[in-house]
Amino acid sequence: MEYSIIGKEKIRISRIGFGTGSSGYTGNNLQTKLTEKELADILIYAYERGINFWDTAYSYGTYPHIHETLKHVPRDKVVIATKFSDSLEKDMNQKIEDTLKMLKTDYIDICLLHGVRNAFEMKMRAGALKALVRAKEKGYIRSIGVSAHGIGAIEASKDISEIEVLFARINWSGVSMDSYQEGFLSKLVAIPYVKEIARKIIPKKMVPSLSAQVESLQSTEHEQRIVMDLIEKCHDSQKSIIGMKIFGAGALTNGIEKSLRFVMPLQYIKSFLLGMTSMEEVDENLRVYEEIHRLSANGSS
Repeated sequence: MEYSIIGKEKIRISRIGFGTGSSGYTGNNLQTKLTEKELADILIYAYERGINFWDTAYSYGTYPHIHETLKHVPRDKVVIATKFSDSLEKDMNQKIEDTLKMLKTDYIDICLLHGVRNAFEMKMRAGALKALVRAKEKGYIRSIGVSAHGIGAIEASKDISEIEVLFARINWSGVSMDSYQEGFLSKLVAIPYVKEIARKIIPKKMVPSLSAQVESLQSTEHEQRIVMDLIEKCHDSQKSIIGMKIFGAGALTNGIEKSLRFVMPLQYIKSFLLGMTSMEEVDENLRVYEEIHRLSANGSS
């Protein structure tokens, strides 16, 4: 396994990260269908094979599973990233406090603003970003980031010095990749009051279908080129880039080798997240990864 160094704190992460929020197009998190012990066993197995980077989010429902895993893996040997959808400083402070309690840890390695679509939303979430900055000053988190769900968010992140890590959606086909999210609805749902009301009145099972109306599930070739160019520029601006949706939210899992062959040569991608639900998936992903790496080291195509 290769490793990368990210952020100002020089955090060492495996090139493959373990995603615990695989939902595909259904909105049902596959990892939460596993018991705490089942997912913990898989995370431990992946850790023993060199994967030390775990990705979660407040909304995923996998905190109990990660807490269970930390009973068996030294905390300082793994890197935990989590994400929050909040906009207001007070809400973010509460979520950080809740996260530390639920995981029973003193710190989180990487905390991100979750699913930012455009520059307008970035402004609406200034309070949440302020909370992350304060939490880092207190030692509760080590690195601050943004999980982008739109080209405008990537553009905005590039010029915000507090943001050290950018999670960007990238794959060979453009499915579930970032596109321009500048429409009225995309900006309306970024307003804190509107977001709070929506959370209260919209049934959770309806969220995926409504999200699909806000976000396109397929970016154009032009948008894909823009994303690639922007994340490389973010890397040049000293942001650490983590790739998401390598398998297109499950749509590309029949072509694991093609997906990994696309992302692995991109040196500005420090790590890429793969959602896994079994030891067999860990083995298969690592087998393909190691084969591609071996061929690359030998100069083969």
